Amino acid sequence: MIEDKLELVLVTYNRAPYLENTLKQFLDSPFKNCKFTILDNCSPDDTPEICEKYSKLFPNMTIIRNHLNIGGNANITQGLRTSTSEYTWLLADDDSYDFNDCEDVINALLSDKYDFIHVSSPLLPTNKKEGQEKDLTEIIEEINPNREIHAVDLVNIIKGKYFMDLAFISSYIFKTELIKSDDIIRAYDNVPNFFPQFALISKSVNENFLIYRAKYDLIIQGDNPENDAEHTYTYTKFYEGWLHSGLMLNDKKIRKIFYKNLDNHSIPTNNYLIVLPVAIMTDKALNKKNIKNNLISLMGALYKHTGWIKGFFLSVYLMLVYIVPSSIYKALFKKVYNK
Repeated sequence: MIEDKLELVLVTYNRAPYLENTLKQFLDSPFKNCKFTILDNCSPDDTPEICEKYSKLFPNMTIIRNHLNIGGNANITQGLRTSTSEYTWLLADDDSYDFNDCEDVINALLSDKYDFIHVSSPLLPTNKKEGQEKDLTEIIEEINPNREIHAVDLVNIIKGKYFMDLAFISSYIFKTELIKSDDIIRAYDNVPNFFPQFALISKSVNENFLIYRAKYDLIIQGDNPENDAEHTYTYTKFYEGWLHSGLMLNDKKIRKIFYKNLDNHSIPTNNYLIVLPVAIMTDKALNKKNIKNNLISLMGALYKHTGWIKGFFLSVYLMLVYIVPSSIYKALFKKVYNK
């Protein structure tokens, strides 16, 4: 039975209305009877009351409330190590779910065969809203009608989108035994880089996990709630953290795919030679703080990915972008975003 296989672990902070909407959806799902752990990061809003209300409706729910707010990424890391079931599904608190056709996912779980069960692809959506010629399911079905594929093969097909896709923490269910003590340590070490989950994402490639792709997306990624705007990191800092995270990848060819394909939803390309300068321009236009320090750290990450010679020329290129007066980028920023 599915409740003997899967544990749901939901990380939440200060989003009571979103949390309640998520719990309502799971209450009317095939996963209702699974172990369900909520990690409340000391929310100051009505989250404790929502948790108490739904703990009476779910038969196997546990509420863990942190004594202090340990930060979102540390709470995600806590989620990676919390489950004691055979499979773990780490959930966010602000997404929409579609459980109308998930029998194949349940069968995949019951088979004990897969390392990852991929249930959502925000960058290659099955609804094709972003004009993709093929969705991820169709891409994999062309290779294997059973929608099975190894991680390295998938990276070679969809390039850097593999990593950006899996950075969405709810996009896959993973076999719990794959998480070892060393992985948790690496995850905590990577908290300053914003992506503790990359310890598991990189492992999926380093050890070439077997992945099952769901027939249909079970999740529609939610819009960022208003309190996400409180994040103080810059766009430059985001990519600096992302590039440092990618250093967990062992294979140099995979690393090259990783750093050369960076996504920015505001521009139509994922070429790093465009994405990184645009990030710097945007930060300067918005008067973000610590851009110089973030840029220096970003250039250090590029050196490690590309080597000294290429890293030097990339650093000169980015420094030339940086020294342009902010007033020019402000004018450009206003012109572009007012369209």
